[in-house]
Amino acid sequence: MKAKKIIYQIILITLMALWIPISLDKLINFELFRSAMIQQPFSDQLGMYLAYTLPPLELAVGLLFIMPKTRIWAFSLSSLMMLAFVAYVGLAVMKVWGKFPCGCGLVFQQLGWTAHLWLNMGFLVVSLLGLWLELSFLKHHSPINRIIENNASDDITSLQVNSGSPTASELKTSHRLQKE
Repeated sequence: MKAKKIIYQIILITLMALWIPISLDKLINFELFRSAMIQQPFSDQLGMYLAYTLPPLELAVGLLFIMPKTRIWAFSLSSLMMLAFVAYVGLAVMKVWGKFPCGCGLVFQQLGWTAHLWLNMGFLVVSLLGLWLELSFLKHHSPINRIIENNASDDITSLQVNSGSPTASELKTSHRLQKE
């Protein structure tokens, strides 16, 4: 269990280190990013929409990792966005649109399309692994599981302490039957 928690922490830090700087770079160099988005192989209208929505969305994903209660959203959005980026770059590698500029910024701007595809697939796997770990931690620590675990330990304790006396459910049932 300790190894899972260490891997989980590494994934959290990795994904925050991905989303926050990338979004800030796009916001700081917004005109360059907007220009690159307009040059993509889709309509200028979609390019403008993406130019204004991607940086805040990426920043939100990075910040959602900070609070434990929002991490399920962070991992889910990170996985969905990386899946979309893998599909987009995959189409570029297959030369569906020919060669076109990337509006990614930072280090990723220097990568070739194939390297970019592999990098995105790696981040997709990291995001999915983080989502899986988050779900497994939530399942293990969910209120229902805690109630079940507490009830099971209470039942065992009550059986040991009150071996000859009726249980609470028996008392409730007998009380209910007396009323009827």
